[in-house]
Amino acid sequence: MFAWLKKLVSGPAPPAASPDSPRTVPQSDLRQTLQVATVWQVVDRFLTQNPAPTPLGVHALVDAGAANLLDASELIQVCEKIQEHGYQFPINPTLINELKPPELLEFLRWHQQHDVEPEYYANEATIRELIERFRASG
Repeated sequence: MFAWLKKLVSGPAPPAASPDSPRTVPQSDLRQTLQVATVWQVVDRFLTQNPAPTPLGVHALVDAGAANLLDASELIQVCEKIQEHGYQFPINPTLINELKPPELLEFLRWHQQHDVEPEYYANEATIRELIERFRASG
């Protein structure tokens, strides 16, 4: 019924791809396929699921969808925004010292895939063991 309005709002149609050109996936399709999360979605889920500060920051981040962020800088933004709400920085200092920001995001993805138990965050020795397992898997 309002097709003319949709055309006006969405802009011109993209040119048709030739059979020889490589196929590119539209950004909207990529976001749906990867289940990408935004900084604000992760912060909101984290705060909603943890109304009080939690000692299980990495687990809470994974549960809030931080493993679905696209970039490591977004993970740092999430942690800073959570900290602005009176929580401690959710990533353990040992992890921050041992892993570079891009590795931190990959660590969260690995953490999610391997369903890491909270006991691994009991002390620094078990955290280092977890880091070694992460590095050995990649």
